[in-house]
Amino acid sequence: MSSDGWSERRESGFDGRASFTGGVTTARRKEVSTIASTRGPAPAIAAWTPEEDAFHPVGGVERTLGALLRGWRERALLTQEQLAEKADLNVRTVRRLETGALLQPRARSILLLAQALELDTEERAILAAATRGLPAPAGRDDPAALTVPRQLPADVAALVGREPELAVLEGHQSANTVTVVSLDGMAGTGKTALAVHAAHRLAPRFPDGQLFVDLHGHAQAMTPVEPGEALARVLRTLGVPGEHIPGHVDDRAALYRSVLAGRKVLIVLDDAADEHQIQPLLPAGPDCRVIVTSRRRLPCLGETRSLSLEPLPVAKAVALFTRMAGRERVMDAPLNVLAEVVRRCGLLPLALRIAAVRLRAHPAWSVRHLLDRLADDRLAELKAGRHSVTAALDLSYGRLSADQRRAYRVLGSRTSADFGVDAAAALLDTTELQARRLLDQLSDAHLLQEPAPSRYRLHDLVRDHATAVHAGGEREASTP
Repeated sequence: MSSDGWSERRESGFDGRASFTGGVTTARRKEVSTIASTRGPAPAIAAWTPEEDAFHPVGGVERTLGALLRGWRERALLTQEQLAEKADLNVRTVRRLETGALLQPRARSILLLAQALELDTEERAILAAATRGLPAPAGRDDPAALTVPRQLPADVAALVGREPELAVLEGHQSANTVTVVSLDGMAGTGKTALAVHAAHRLAPRFPDGQLFVDLHGHAQAMTPVEPGEALARVLRTLGVPGEHIPGHVDDRAALYRSVLAGRKVLIVLDDAADEHQIQPLLPAGPDCRVIVTSRRRLPCLGETRSLSLEPLPVAKAVALFTRMAGRERVMDAPLNVLAEVVRRCGLLPLALRIAAVRLRAHPAWSVRHLLDRLADDRLAELKAGRHSVTAALDLSYGRLSADQRRAYRVLGSRTSADFGVDAAAALLDTTELQARRLLDQLSDAHLLQEPAPSRYRLHDLVRDHATAVHAGGEREASTP
């Protein structure tokens, strides 16, 4: 993150309160005690010198928010009533801010005042610090300190077949605690696409910002992001200067909860490895909403609504393939051929998108020709640019333990239909208790399906991948 990121994105968690006190649990560190002691206006005197057209503290003490606003208002030759009208605020709000009676101003109010007072970059940074009760940033070259962060990636062009899950993402609301919805599923089911699409639809409900944090739970050549590192990045985004970020992860989490207290912020935590990454990044209050995506089930996240994404129904898969390939490219194909193409893609959104991209990129190909190619080595065919079903499954495989990998390879290469715990134990040459444990772990990682209690099967593409890995032995590229 750039050095000016703290002011550029500060309003994302700046949903409306200025105090940091509520969630700070320790004063062991100077940074935390500095922030935690800012309930109410600090004793300070500020003065405006007309000849310099700038504010300076008198006697070396810090400037209060009220003194700063009053000085800037007087510099602009505005009365409180005129400033309120220009900022589209109630004059009582302006009066209470200047007198220090309003201890937790809304971020939107501060932003409107900064615009109405025509503050420059440095002044906005000073205002941001004063609003949070922090020392003014001396000599910083920060961009607009009160900009609301909008970190969501671009929305997807085509999202088909996820209407029930989208309804839950938009409608689920916890009464007294933070609303958390977790999306899990095997690689390629479109978890991130659904989360981003839902977040764009929800964004108007969260005027204080939208955060997007990639936790790299299953990223190529990268280890999962540690919670402390993620918190430091997010705190900077929320406007906390680096020197005020505590060193201990628990203190960072407490400060994070304090910053977000009472604010309406939407947070997308993408590609989580496990609950260990997520817990410190959960706000405490009901005003925020969190969407988590993971390839693993996350059963220990408390009052979380969990949604497991499955491959699409055939009709929805055909609709997605048609939309991605272009109707003109599939209009001559019989419906049964289209249905067989999407089945060869395992009804998996990632595979469907790759197949559609390949069809669109080869004008001479027909849908029938694509189907013939998929009938040979479909994993080799389901690759386009940096997108590949094999690569996606490699990353899931690489996060398994040694005994889980062996079970994955053996079961994938030696089963062709549903099987039970006893059959798995025989194939793995182990006890039924140990076999059940391994089956549960592979199921939690969405590398194994459980269509009925104690009955298991592999998705077609997962079986192809497991068979290929078994034939090639342990591959160095698959290790994390």
